[in-house]
Amino acid sequence: MKGSRLFGVLASVSGVLHLASAQMYDFTVVAPPSGISGNLSISASTQGTLVGNYDPDTNPTGTRTKPGVFGSFGPTENVPVNVSLGAAIGGNLNRQASGTFRATVDGNTNTITFENLSVNFLANGPAVLPVTLTIAGESFRTRNPTSTYILPSQGISFPIGTVNLSQFSAVQTGGGAGVLTPTGPDQYDFIAGVQVDLTFAADLLGNPFAQTVPFVLPLQGQVVVSGANALITSLQPLNFAQTFNPNLDLPPFEFGLPTILPPGSTANLIFDLMLEEIGLNVDLEVNLRAEGTLVPEPASLTALGLGLGALVWRRRR
Repeated sequence: MKGSRLFGVLASVSGVLHLASAQMYDFTVVAPPSGISGNLSISASTQGTLVGNYDPDTNPTGTRTKPGVFGSFGPTENVPVNVSLGAAIGGNLNRQASGTFRATVDGNTNTITFENLSVNFLANGPAVLPVTLTIAGESFRTRNPTSTYILPSQGISFPIGTVNLSQFSAVQTGGGAGVLTPTGPDQYDFIAGVQVDLTFAADLLGNPFAQTVPFVLPLQGQVVVSGANALITSLQPLNFAQTFNPNLDLPPFEFGLPTILPPGSTANLIFDLMLEEIGLNVDLEVNLRAEGTLVPEPASLTALGLGLGALVWRRRR
């Protein structure tokens, strides 16, 4: 009876210890070499009006506007013009990445799971991207300075400088799991997917802009386990295109629009616009190197193992 009771205890404990053979590590993303490279573009489409920044009391020498290219233009006229304004932000990214996550590597089931993944793809600071504006709508003219804007149906585009992409991050929001393929002692190839929110933030047309995109982040690479340490390396494309329709009223903002006919001056205009559509286009390569440290087993499991050892020792005596 005692022998069968001991066998039951041993079987129960061995089941617990079998589960414990899955090794859990806390990983830190190391930069460099971790980082992103490739192209990122953000587009915005708006509809609304522009008007000169003239005010008879506070800014009597400001720019005045009027729709059309011919006709009278009274000395105090300042008439809104119907326009659409598009912005295209984009260019090459080459930034470092940092972050943390927890992963459980199970060589018995050949699986890997991810928890609490958080990666900052701008670890070494904001990315500077060029900006092009496209203005379309009613042709119009201005005073102070005197100029004419003849707008074709496709609009007129011109570069206006750069903006800072201040945030590009991935934060896990759901499951993350993958499959291991053994390639040697404690070495595996792996392929996995992690549910994340990708967040982008920039200053768009003088207004703070942020967009979050639910996404399954693909990861593919190698895992090497060495006792209390582990190493994950991954080199993976990140490609997607998506559009959003926020239909958001932007606060009116002033912008200096370069003159066209004649060129060389600046018309100071106030835009009152609705942000109708945002587009994201990502074509990047993500390089991750993450170094892991074994998470200690819970004290209860350690105590159980010690108790089992003591029990076996006593039985042998």
